[in-house]
Amino acid sequence: MSEPSCAAIILAAGASSRLGQAKQLLAIAGEPLLRRTVRIADEAGCQPIIVVLGFEADRMRSALDGFRVIISVNKDWRAGMGSSMRCGVEAALQISPPPEDILLMVCDQIRLSADVLRQLLRLHGLANYPITAARYRGRLGVPGVFSSIFFPDLLDVSGDRGARGILERNAACVGTVDFLEGELDLDTPDDLGRGTALSGTAN
Repeated sequence: MSEPSCAAIILAAGASSRLGQAKQLLAIAGEPLLRRTVRIADEAGCQPIIVVLGFEADRMRSALDGFRVIISVNKDWRAGMGSSMRCGVEAALQISPPPEDILLMVCDQIRLSADVLRQLLRLHGLANYPITAARYRGRLGVPGVFSSIFFPDLLDVSGDRGARGILERNAACVGTVDFLEGELDLDTPDDLGRGTALSGTAN
């Protein structure tokens, strides 16, 4: 059975200030993180793929050569992840016809795979959950699939919390896929050292 298709929104607008360098262009197993995330979304069957850029957007575009993506530039990226979510959802709603579901992703989960995304999409389609999200560290998080009834909520998020508030408020109707390594992301130089150590097995 083929997995249902939905739009993917990849949030990649930040300046990675705690890390000290642009995480979007850091290589895992020789592949920039941003490009790797787009490839994974493509392999999972997501279409269209919307990439939200902000900090040094022109520089980030170089990692996307060869992929068919919609690039949405968030000029207000300094306002936090909420503004990038809104930018991405607004871009999705301009598509005709607009998507019924959105897969929300970030670009620094170094152990994310197309298989994890396929599990989320399969569960979302078969079990008819309005939201399907990854679970790690005992909490709900991205990647997550949101049905259209939650698009207004995604548009209303502000600050840096992202979609976590939506997931927590609606936990009773969220389908979950265990993604134990979802907590492995790149925010600090210490994380970078761990990511380098794992690069040989991340795909």
